[in-house]
Amino acid sequence: MLSLESLKQHLERAHIAGHIYQHHQILVLQEPFTENGSALNIFVQHELTADQIGLQFAVEHTDQKLKFLIGVTHSNQDHRSEISIGHLKGNQKAFNLCYAFYNYPKHFFVVETDLYANAEQFKDCLEKQLFSQPELSFLDTATKVNPMGQNYPWMKDYIAQLSLEMKVRIQTSLM
Repeated sequence: MLSLESLKQHLERAHIAGHIYQHHQILVLQEPFTENGSALNIFVQHELTADQIGLQFAVEHTDQKLKFLIGVTHSNQDHRSEISIGHLKGNQKAFNLCYAFYNYPKHFFVVETDLYANAEQFKDCLEKQLFSQPELSFLDTATKVNPMGQNYPWMKDYIAQLSLEMKVRIQTSLM
């Protein structure tokens, strides 16, 4: 099993992010990159409601186990429930929520899974820990039509695909 420092070195050599921030046993990928080294688009916005999702990715090193974490912010135009870094608890504090977009986040979620979970286990984790949250029900209305004329949940698909790709890139960097 890799030490936390060795894990960080592997991630840095793989050029997965512009900076890797350490918070206790968590390594958060700040300014993540695509495989070709360009900036990764970690934001997705609903066309009709202006609800926006921001994603951050991290690896947690605990008890001889590596976990993949996704910090998810949800922002919208409702100013009644803005959160700040001071309101985060536990491992949530590893994620920097001061995004310079429309407004401060309204909700924050952490998705946690084994780094080596297979794609089906990972998607199940996303469904249970994120997509089933009542605050994110707007994701069900974010649909597009595919070439075969079928509606598909494009925001959910984007979040799942981007997150799975980053998880696989992290796994690959450790080989």
